Amino acid sequence: MANAIYGKDKILMFRLYSQRTQANAAKLALQTSHTLKYEAKSDSTDTKDGSINSPATPVSTIEINAISSVDPVNKMLEQAVLHSELLEVWEIDLSQPVADMPGKYVAKYMRGYLQSWEVPAEVGKLVELKTEMNIDQIPQDGEATLTADQESEIQYAFQDTTKVVETPAG
Repeated sequence: MANAIYGKDKILMFRLYSQRTQANAAKLALQTSHTLKYEAKSDSTDTKDGSINSPATPVSTIEINAISSVDPVNKMLEQAVLHSELLEVWEIDLSQPVADMPGKYVAKYMRGYLQSWEVPAEVGKLVELKTEMNIDQIPQDGEATLTADQESEIQYAFQDTTKVVETPAG
């Protein structure tokens, strides 16, 4: 029997393409929803024998909603819009860990540019940012690695009832 897919299990992680050799991807905090959309509008040509459709190149976009927060990823994404910076984005499915590979999950990898940045501030409501990203070429399926730090951003780990003993850094 097929298992249902829950939206809460799919997260987005981002990185500036120019930072790919210096930084890990980071999760956008407080994501409420995202929509990955593929569109391929074919052209139709009328002939004396009827219409003929010609295939179109697919276009991919991601619409993203999140509660706005003061954090580095929010600032990075806002600056990416303002300065037309190429981004990398991963859609990671936390419900699909890769067997025998701890920390790896089924994912889609994409590159593209944010096209908008909208942050309406309404009285009595949380500020929800909205943005849309145009994806270059076709998203690629694969497996993404989440470090222990990245996983802790998603969900805190179980802690025992005993006193926590700090270990000296170094």
